[in-house]
Amino acid sequence: MKPTSRLIGLAWLAVGVSTLYLAWQGVSMPLSLKFFALLQVVGAILLLLRHAAGWLILITMSVFTMVSGLFALLSAPFLPPEMLRAAPRVGNLDPRWLAALTALLAILFGRLCWLNLRNNPPSDWKIAA
Repeated sequence: MKPTSRLIGLAWLAVGVSTLYLAWQGVSMPLSLKFFALLQVVGAILLLLRHAAGWLILITMSVFTMVSGLFALLSAPFLPPEMLRAAPRVGNLDPRWLAALTALLAILFGRLCWLNLRNNPPSDWKIAA
């Protein structure tokens, strides 16, 4: 297994654990987000343990992240005013731009993870002697 695949496993583990931590702290989030966070943690652990199921889960999560990021990027200009009033502000950045930049980061993260995992399938992993 390539070192970048291990790094991707650690990154997905960090994303999943931080999301589950926020859920346990009482942050309001949909059940689907908690479920995907649990999948991320399980997939990352399995990938780090060199199980093909972890690779399958994380490559699927990478594609899901790319697609959902694309939809978020396309919908950013059409955010309703009530959502914009409640949205967090970073500096003087308009919440629409913040949503678009966040979606772009999700697309890039998903794409990079997918490209790396696609080029490092479990059939290429060698067992260390």
